[in-house]
Amino acid sequence: MRRTKWWLLAGALLFAPAVVRAQEAPVAAAPDTSRMLRLFLDCATAGCDFDYLRTQLTWVNYVRDRTAADVHVIATSIGSGGGGQEITLRFVGRARFNGVDEEIKYAMAQDATSDEYRSELTRFLKLGLARYLVRMPEGRNLVLSYTAPRVTVATGPANDPWNLWVFSVGLNGYLSGESSSKSRDLSGNVSAGRTTKAWKFSAGFSGNKSDNSYDLGDGTTFESNTHSYYGNGLVVKSLSPHLSAGASFSGSSSTQDNIDLRARVAPTIEYDFFDYEEYTKRRLILQYSVGFNRLDYTETTIFDRDEETRLDQKLSLAYATRTTWGNANVGVSGSNYLSDFKQHRLSINGGMNIRLFKGLSFNYSGSYARVRDQITLPRDGASDEEILLRLKRLRTSYQYFGFFGLSYTFGSVFNNVVNPRMGSSGGEFFF
Repeated sequence: MRRTKWWLLAGALLFAPAVVRAQEAPVAAAPDTSRMLRLFLDCATAGCDFDYLRTQLTWVNYVRDRTAADVHVIATSIGSGGGGQEITLRFVGRARFNGVDEEIKYAMAQDATSDEYRSELTRFLKLGLARYLVRMPEGRNLVLSYTAPRVTVATGPANDPWNLWVFSVGLNGYLSGESSSKSRDLSGNVSAGRTTKAWKFSAGFSGNKSDNSYDLGDGTTFESNTHSYYGNGLVVKSLSPHLSAGASFSGSSSTQDNIDLRARVAPTIEYDFFDYEEYTKRRLILQYSVGFNRLDYTETTIFDRDEETRLDQKLSLAYATRTTWGNANVGVSGSNYLSDFKQHRLSINGGMNIRLFKGLSFNYSGSYARVRDQITLPRDGASDEEILLRLKRLRTSYQYFGFFGLSYTFGSVFNNVVNPRMGSSGGEFFF
């Protein structure tokens, strides 16, 4: 009898999953994704939450390869006069939609949250993609709704008590330590700006103070106290769709650079070989400035100066573009002190992110400078501790930086599914 009960229990356990599957509701047929609009999103702005997009914009096929897309969308942004962002979405038709292009611009407020950024990006993506979807057989399922604005009595231009001025204030603190060292860091910033089509004004100040202590293990302690303060201002007048003129102002103090105070005023002229309105696609900027510099040094310099006044000049040329194959930028600049042309600096910098062909991408960024203008170096040099901790600027004849990467992705070009399970670590969630 006992053996019979065990056999009955084992049979129940074996057949239970089959019974449960039989009682489950039939799974709905998956949509035919082969007929859906194929989207490649090239996003370089706030709001690019791809998981969110996949859950909110479900009637497109997201592809990883631009050559497999029906529509390639390039999203870029630039700071606006109100402290927010102007977002530009460029819709580039491919394959069956070749030549069907569109551009949408919208503004985000300075205090917009990350959720508002991604919601608005999704909304305007839907509006832009509707132009392509309506040309497809699935366009018969498209429904467009419109919410009319509330009718109000016209009372003239809106009253702006700030007259387009925008201000920002920030303060940050940092603490760290262990048995043999400790560090404290305090930084802050304040800025103000006003932007119109004809004029642009901005001013700001930022500062950093750092205190560090190190136990050297022999009963002695090395302490370093550094600071850097920097203020700047800019006034620009728009002269034409290609030409601007203005002046920049700056002041700084830095223990690393051996400067108690440096003040600079520099009239500047700038010419864009393309129309400024094309900033989301391409820019080719030629800029020239002449600067008046007043310098007070912390320590006597290698030229036996405690203070001095210098004139300098700077010429730069920079190009940047962002298109369907990727983005690239390159710039060259040269500067020198007018009192001695041997005291100069020449530099070149560039970067690119290129999709070479299906699945293969290459990215690079780097810079190189020929340095001959280190007039602020202290005459007495730096101690071993100051060298190791980089507390003082060291003599050099060049500077360089480089980074490159190569990636290849293969497999399915479709990427529509969102699965957030076990996607976090350390009990933290990110949105």
